[in-house]
Amino acid sequence: MKKIYIYNTSPEMEDTLFFPEPAVKLTPKWWKKIPFLNDFKDNSRLGYGVDNNFLNDFKKSKNDLKSPTIKGCPAVLDSISSGYILRAWCDIVVSVNDIYEINVSEVPRFNDVYPEKGLPSYFDSQEMFTSQEIIKQKSIPKVISPFYVKGDPGVSLLVTHPMYHFNQNWSTMPGIVCIDKYPIQLKWMFHWIGEPGNHVIEYGTPLLQIIPIVRQKVKLEKTNEKIESYFPKCPILQAQKFIKSSWEYLYKTNK
Repeated sequence: MKKIYIYNTSPEMEDTLFFPEPAVKLTPKWWKKIPFLNDFKDNSRLGYGVDNNFLNDFKKSKNDLKSPTIKGCPAVLDSISSGYILRAWCDIVVSVNDIYEINVSEVPRFNDVYPEKGLPSYFDSQEMFTSQEIIKQKSIPKVISPFYVKGDPGVSLLVTHPMYHFNQNWSTMPGIVCIDKYPIQLKWMFHWIGEPGNHVIEYGTPLLQIIPIVRQKVKLEKTNEKIESYFPKCPILQAQKFIKSSWEYLYKTNK
């Protein structure tokens, strides 16, 4: 099994830092709360081929008819549980003026347990200038974390916004980084989408998701093979087929 290795350049903060954690342990709170199944309320939830008469016939037993929520989507589950999450290592203050110039400052946490280790280090931030024809802000802040990461040969990192961790103020900019030659410092590069003002991104907030990927060449080819031959292998399509046949049976037997 290939590995990635994490380096902490601020040992004085060892006891207060959030090291990158498996994403599966930090799934979004809203996702944890929603049920796996939801009641039908309109025919669009039933898919194609089911009309309003069907709903009217079963309005008294509506609670028996359930549809999967987003929690039942394998693609979403794989997205939020893949790789690792880097959380804010301290409070991060983002100041945005009326013309969307951005200033970032950090408030490192003091080590109350081991004060002899000294005060925490402050971390520099960088910026990359861009065009305001594309986004509101003049530049993309790049906040440097205390962590470096290195991987085994052939390993790169997909760095992106923590998937399905929604917020109204910022979005992490995605990128792919080769980490198998030498250690690369993890940096939080973000796009500000909120309003101007002073904002605090609190200690422990998920900032970015890092997903290890193994580099290899993949060729895209056009094929004339019939796709229907693969349908029996797809559990999702089979489940949809079963549910649809159940609806049709209920509809016919209760007319």
